[in-house]
Amino acid sequence: MKKIVGLTVAALLVIGMVGSGSWAYFSDTESSTNNSLTAGTLDLNINGGNVAVTTFSATAVAPGDSGSGSSTLANVGNLSGELDITFSAVTNTGGTGGEYGDGVGNLGAVAEIAVYLDVDQSGTWSAGDIGLKSDGTTYAFPTALNYATIDSYGSKSYDAVIANMAASAAYNFRVEWRVPTSAGNNIQGDSVSFNVTFTLEQAAAD
Repeated sequence: MKKIVGLTVAALLVIGMVGSGSWAYFSDTESSTNNSLTAGTLDLNINGGNVAVTTFSATAVAPGDSGSGSSTLANVGNLSGELDITFSAVTNTGGTGGEYGDGVGNLGAVAEIAVYLDVDQSGTWSAGDIGLKSDGTTYAFPTALNYATIDSYGSKSYDAVIANMAASAAYNFRVEWRVPTSAGNNIQGDSVSFNVTFTLEQAAAD
């Protein structure tokens, strides 16, 4: 009987030591604070602003005339992006005054343009520049500038003309135009117009 009582008391003493927390492991606590995300920006400017501009405009043109115009495209955000270019449908308006004012718009089928991105902003077609063909493809210097009728550029889209336009990068969008000397009297009084849309978008992840 005494042995049984002695064992019970010893067991209770051991349980009491465990429950009292009489020993502990080493520890050290640190923290991670101010965890956050900030979205980057894609912001394409044209001629220093965010409103539509006119790249070229000419009046009273005649066979043999030519000219050019340019607009500066700049990525003023802090992310790089893909630059896409899209032409609207071409609008031809026929002249109605004078002997040849037949009301039929023929100028877009006669007048020609050559369109390119002046990457080095030199003002001339040179190494590194990117030309836009009227068939929706691109080409590069030293291929000669490719002239085609204004009508043939209607509704053409060019995807990833610049695949990676870096933050702070800037290029000139240039249009060289000419009216061939072979143009006939039926363009007298006519006008032609079109719009170009530039889109800077986040490039697809690999």
